[in-house]
Amino acid sequence: MLGGCVIKGSMDPNVLLTNARAEFMRSFTEAMQRTLPRCIEDCFVKADDTYSSLEQGRLLDARTVLVEQGSHVIEQLTNGMEHLLARSFQTTYSTYRPSANFNTDNLTLIDPTAFEGGLRMEEITSRFRSEAADQLRDLNIRIALIFEQEITNERENPFRPYLFSRCISNTIERLDINPALFDILIDRISENFLGFVPTIYASVNNYLAQNGIAAQLQLKIRKSPVMQNSASATDHDDEETINPADELSSTNPVTNAMDGGGVARPKPRRGSQIEQFFSSAMHRASNLMTSTRNTSSSMADSNAEPSSTQQWQTDDSQEPASNGPFSWLKSGEAVSDAIRGFFGGGQTSGNQENTFQASDANSVAGQSQAQSGISGDTDHFSSSIGASPSVGNAANISPGRGHLSNSIPSFQKTYTPSGEQMFDGRGGLRNLILEQRSALNQLASNIDEKMTIDIVAMLFEFILRDTQVPAEIRAQLGRLQFLVLKLALKDNTLLTQKGHPARLLVNRIGSISLGLKQLDPSGVEITKEICRIVEIILQDESENPDIFSQMLDEFDAFIAQELRASDAKTESAIEGAEQIRNRTLRFAHTSAQLHEALLGLTIDPYLQNFFETVWVYALELADREDPKLAHRLRLLVPDLLWSIIPKSNEEERTQLLALLPIILRTLKEGMTSIQCNPTLQEGLMNWLVDAHTKSMRLNHSGTIQKQPSLSAIHQHFNSFFADPDLQNFAVLEKPDRSDVNQFLDKAIKELDQKVQLLDQVYVQELPKESTEDISPVKDGGVDLVMEQLKTGVSVEINLGGEPSQGKLNWIDPALTNVILTLDGQEQPSMLSVRMFRRMIAHGRVKFLETEPLFERAVQSLLKSADVVDAPKSA
Repeated sequence: MLGGCVIKGSMDPNVLLTNARAEFMRSFTEAMQRTLPRCIEDCFVKADDTYSSLEQGRLLDARTVLVEQGSHVIEQLTNGMEHLLARSFQTTYSTYRPSANFNTDNLTLIDPTAFEGGLRMEEITSRFRSEAADQLRDLNIRIALIFEQEITNERENPFRPYLFSRCISNTIERLDINPALFDILIDRISENFLGFVPTIYASVNNYLAQNGIAAQLQLKIRKSPVMQNSASATDHDDEETINPADELSSTNPVTNAMDGGGVARPKPRRGSQIEQFFSSAMHRASNLMTSTRNTSSSMADSNAEPSSTQQWQTDDSQEPASNGPFSWLKSGEAVSDAIRGFFGGGQTSGNQENTFQASDANSVAGQSQAQSGISGDTDHFSSSIGASPSVGNAANISPGRGHLSNSIPSFQKTYTPSGEQMFDGRGGLRNLILEQRSALNQLASNIDEKMTIDIVAMLFEFILRDTQVPAEIRAQLGRLQFLVLKLALKDNTLLTQKGHPARLLVNRIGSISLGLKQLDPSGVEITKEICRIVEIILQDESENPDIFSQMLDEFDAFIAQELRASDAKTESAIEGAEQIRNRTLRFAHTSAQLHEALLGLTIDPYLQNFFETVWVYALELADREDPKLAHRLRLLVPDLLWSIIPKSNEEERTQLLALLPIILRTLKEGMTSIQCNPTLQEGLMNWLVDAHTKSMRLNHSGTIQKQPSLSAIHQHFNSFFADPDLQNFAVLEKPDRSDVNQFLDKAIKELDQKVQLLDQVYVQELPKESTEDISPVKDGGVDLVMEQLKTGVSVEINLGGEPSQGKLNWIDPALTNVILTLDGQEQPSMLSVRMFRRMIAHGRVKFLETEPLFERAVQSLLKSADVVDAPKSA
């Protein structure tokens, strides 16, 4: 019997899994052999359909790779899946792991050099999952039955869809090809493989079904342990509601701390304020344990061993206990010095004095709140934790399992509750690290690890209590505690560098939360997206901090979409701004291409000026509206240059006579499209008549030097014929490009959008522009303005002497303009980033968030440490 299922013929689970694995590999290999020919045809079809020559070239190159290396790719896919399956079986269900008769030594499911497109891989995995939803569900059930589990979990299925996407990405990345082809090959193979996924799972299901493994879990009704708050523990003295985890907790001092249940909490002796903070926080953790025990057993435990609070209270004259708060402090070392040194010594206890900081009133309030984190009323910390079946004592995690960082995943999996269970029943949020601090310290192998545990725990205590962020969102961030601790133990740059991906994601979520009501009045959609992101991060198996970067990109894209669709006027303004950007970018690239192509050529100044000041406008318009006309207009440039070169033989003169009508017709067509001045057109035609007359004259002296042929000049202009790279914004970053700036101003006027142009308002009010107004304000190499300039961020802007709050709805990826909506203004406003910087420098704009969430926690910790040390220095 396995979970209520009879296995036909009493087949050994190891044999069953080995055969299932073989069936899976057979189906997978066969599917890939049929997938690659489809990919080859698919690449050709998509190359034929695309209008981008760059994309077309990449698709054809990808097709060539599959044609030439098809057999090698299939072989690598097969070998890669073998390796992934081996590791997958090794990590399936910690309670029982059949060997399945295959070697798992030195294999890893996750390549530590996982490609940066992890977000795309997650999307591919989701598509695989959706495509075979029914078959995958049945297989999850059958795997659970084989491993004698009562609940299903896709993550524990050794054949889960994640293996397909990881196998494809690993294989493509190992090919010796141009990295630019990676994404195309991964997408094409995944797309064409998608239809085979249900078939693969069906074959494994059929095999297991034939051997008596039905896709049904046996229903078992069990009485769940009753978890209660410590505040009501005395009302249930007659009930035996002992949590099984508590049976193992007698040696853990955390479980013996009392906060009710008939025994008064020990009154703390005089000690440092930071010890009081830790003691109160630990009471919160201890309440979870004591709430599940009756009064008599709790009293016995309390008499048998001192509570954690009693152990942690020390007089000023005493050294900290070996397992007490800040036991890693050196003798006589100040708390603030130790913590500041931990953060690299570069942190300050106050906010940076930047011109875009919030008002003095807000700053003072923030400092007051931060200092109260440790030195304030400790009763705030002593509220009991809401009991949750998913969280218990960590004493059952054996110190013998290995190093601390290797054990953190077990803590994360076992003791990370849902968002609802993060609340302690009294409105507070639980500090999961402090709940398990004793067990974590037992696994710590050195002082640095113990210090990291305490620092991360305190940082999260401030994050969990930051009232600028809604409680529901703080609860989701709190679920990342063990993951952040694991990353901090492996790489302390998470705590010392502001640019760490994990910090950036936390800060971004905090910034959005500040203006949440403006973005989403109900808060439902954004909160739901944050929950989704947290779940993905918690389920990620790669242990790669890049997952935070990928989720940050997803979150930014979600916020941008929400802001864009929030209002019809805003959406119209954004669309207009994007048209302006695209037109300006195309003009700038075309102008740069033309200028580069003309370099090194001897050209009459009149003709060169015509090309760069008139013809480039015709090229931009044609590129936007008629690609075929654009190609003809670009061909005119080398044709016209060749036409005025002296002709040395009759063949060239004949060729010119045939080309002249085309040149003149194309010239007129291009100048008419941009409504060129008739006087200019007439002047150009007169100049061309003289130039062509000279080029046709026979030279009897024979001194004419050999001139380049028409084909040679066309070859010189090859780069000019290429499509401009509209993802390259570098051409817009040169402030001295007056032609580009003029084109931008003209494009804005032509679009005539119903949007308030703030540049025109403030250019008259602000002092004359200086270098200091627009130069970056940097902190450790980070541009502080651009660091905070994100979509959804709330700002305060001074309009006509009256401050008005608003939010940034759209920021041009080229960083040229922003669209913002202001309270009391019906129309959205457009403001250039250049003017935005000037307004910040002159105090006309400021961000409502004084400092990002993670940085606020760091500064609060440092200020609190200074408060602790203040009496000693006095």
